[in-house]
Amino acid sequence: MTTVAASTAVRLRPWRADDIDRLARAAADISPDALALRFGRPGTTIPDWYADRIADAWARGTWNAAVAERGGRIVGWAEYGLDDDPRHADIAALVCDRYRGNGLGTRLVREVASAAGAAAVRVLHAQIRVGNQAARKALYAALPDLRYLGPQDGEWHYVVCLPETSNRTTPGLPHRGGEIADARNG
Repeated sequence: MTTVAASTAVRLRPWRADDIDRLARAAADISPDALALRFGRPGTTIPDWYADRIADAWARGTWNAAVAERGGRIVGWAEYGLDDDPRHADIAALVCDRYRGNGLGTRLVREVASAAGAAAVRVLHAQIRVGNQAARKALYAALPDLRYLGPQDGEWHYVVCLPETSNRTTPGLPHRGGEIADARNG
């Protein structure tokens, strides 16, 4: 497998409504093992239930994401979804195989954590399938105050408290459109 440097024309930006249709193309660049680690079962495509959940939560304003793209293709994304208490959210990420191992996942997690904080989220939760060392490494690199809570049901559980921000206009991911940052600068 050839790894592509994350700074090679990879751009970070907010999720757009049309990205849901672009996930199928991204899945072609993700190994079945990586898809299984992220979605809990082997496969070669993004599960329909996941796409449906994103569409519903996006429409309700309870989900958001940062996208990494290169040449118009999604090469990774990190997301947060609000819990019943909107001060709490779950966070997750997935990076296409050839873009792993160069910090792109870490940058995506940082970006989406910042956006969650700007949206008044105070606590992020993460569940990583046991054995997914890449996701674990990205989380610890992006969120230095991350606390490990222990294993449960085949997953490692983590939590991190986000700092209070007095300025709610802090740049983050807008709900619709807008540029985040160029990965070459981050």
